[in-house]
Amino acid sequence: MNFDATPLNIKNILSVKQRYVIPRNQREFSWEKLHLDELWQDIIRNIKLNPKGEAFEFNEYFIGTIVLSGADSDDVLEVVDGQQRFSVITILLSLISRLLRKNGQEEFADDIFKTYIVTANQTFNRNSVSSSGDSVVEKLSKNSDRAFFKLKFQDKVEHKAEVTCDEDRKIQYAGLYLSRKLGRKALCTSLLRDGAVKYKKEDYLFCLHAVYNMVTNYLKLVRISVGKEDDAYDIFEVLNARGINLSSIDLIKNKVFQSCVETYPVDKAKEKWDYITSCIEARDSNSTMVDYVRCWWLSKFNYIGEDQLYRAFKRELNEGGSGLTATSFLDELHKDVDIYCKIISPDVDDWPQQDQRGIFNALKAFEIFNVSIPRPFILSLLRKRRDKPRSLSQKSLIECLASLERFHFRFNAICRLRPSGIDAKYSVLAVSLDKAANKRIVDLTINDAVSYFSTKIPNKKIFTEAFVKNLFYTNKKASQRKLIMYIFECFEKGLRGTNELKLDLVSLEHIGAQSSFDSEVVGLMGNLLPLCFTLNESCKNDSLSKKIPEYKKSNLRVVNEFIDEVSADEGEWDAQKVKSRTLSMSEKAYNLI
Repeated sequence: MNFDATPLNIKNILSVKQRYVIPRNQREFSWEKLHLDELWQDIIRNIKLNPKGEAFEFNEYFIGTIVLSGADSDDVLEVVDGQQRFSVITILLSLISRLLRKNGQEEFADDIFKTYIVTANQTFNRNSVSSSGDSVVEKLSKNSDRAFFKLKFQDKVEHKAEVTCDEDRKIQYAGLYLSRKLGRKALCTSLLRDGAVKYKKEDYLFCLHAVYNMVTNYLKLVRISVGKEDDAYDIFEVLNARGINLSSIDLIKNKVFQSCVETYPVDKAKEKWDYITSCIEARDSNSTMVDYVRCWWLSKFNYIGEDQLYRAFKRELNEGGSGLTATSFLDELHKDVDIYCKIISPDVDDWPQQDQRGIFNALKAFEIFNVSIPRPFILSLLRKRRDKPRSLSQKSLIECLASLERFHFRFNAICRLRPSGIDAKYSVLAVSLDKAANKRIVDLTINDAVSYFSTKIPNKKIFTEAFVKNLFYTNKKASQRKLIMYIFECFEKGLRGTNELKLDLVSLEHIGAQSSFDSEVVGLMGNLLPLCFTLNESCKNDSLSKKIPEYKKSNLRVVNEFIDEVSADEGEWDAQKVKSRTLSMSEKAYNLI
């Protein structure tokens, strides 16, 4: 395989006579606000006004690699990797050209247009004549029949074009985004940083030239040119292969260690990072560092997807107003990891005092429900209780957790509804709580949470249908065992009027035996009872009438309640009675839990 890797700037690539074609098998333009934000901030951050305010100074900035297929002597090269950056840079330079023309610099604007947006067409035809009468062809073209990009950004003037697909919408948004950033007030404010209310035309042109200069001369990339198309895609796959592309958490770790340079006599950064990872692994082998960092981020800053974690971290370090540094980031992660571990894998020893048992019970319930989306808000709650206990009483904390527990029992554990938008809401609440300066704001945030989730609770009809459909336990279908035990525990606590009960040493007894009862109802809640292992074993596969004497030996109120119910009944235990009891238990669970 022969290829050439050359470090270049945008001018080196786009000012030559060659054209670049995006092949049809390439993914469509997909950049959204997050990607545009990152590129724009990288551009602006590397333009600095000199101390005298007379000229701008520029720092080079590396924006990655591009992979091209074709010989250097070819008129047209295929863009195997890099179309997103090429497309956005084309839009940006096109907009700068139009703004310069609008502000009286037609000659310079034309130079940009003819150098970076179009190139002379070697084979003149009527379809290649531009609005200015020149025979040109676009510098960057797509091998498709859609013309939205070309009409919007590859002529001296913008043409009307109908949005026909998601790619068109994203291209349109990119243009609107960059247009706003290039507006006079926005651009001059970003670069001149002098706090002026209004800016003159000369100031604006000064700033437009600076962005143009930065983009064309100081954005650096590595061009990998490969003669054969197959070889080009092999390189593309290698560059993006799993294990070569660093994950978000790897990039964050590298950034942190790069900034935390003190290693003697102890490498404190490594020590703290290793402590965090070991704490998480010791608590829950299925949890990862990226789970924790994202949860922490959602509790402190804003909602992001996992793939956006590094970009958000980098952006906050560079221009965020929180004052976050790599050192403070690591310190706060280190400080909060113990709380996070108590959330992901609750242990009764975490909350040794009797009046803290409500905290443990709620956290354990979330684990049983297998629900993780409330973790950022819970982390923020426990952090506030730790750092500012006067602003959040233990009673308020327990009441809030209990409210969330009831919601997720109905919404997730039983009904299994899709939590659309709820994860983002939890992040908003978590950030609000974290920033709350006093008890009043803390109370308002908690009230907002309770009120919001109360509106999301499924009604009794939906709950009942899901209760009958989703709760089923047999030896062969045992995944719902913990949830069913949780429900029986809540019933028992309700009958006793106490929260000091655990059914850890209890098994689930099938009233109608698994080996002989109706298979469609044998695993329903109505056919189940909590019994200690000894009593369960003694019941074997006997009929209900023979089991009753053994049931009477149980000290559990739910068992005694069942005995009272069947004693007043007549006839054998059958499928209809199981269904009737299941519906009754569903209503009780809805009202009690």
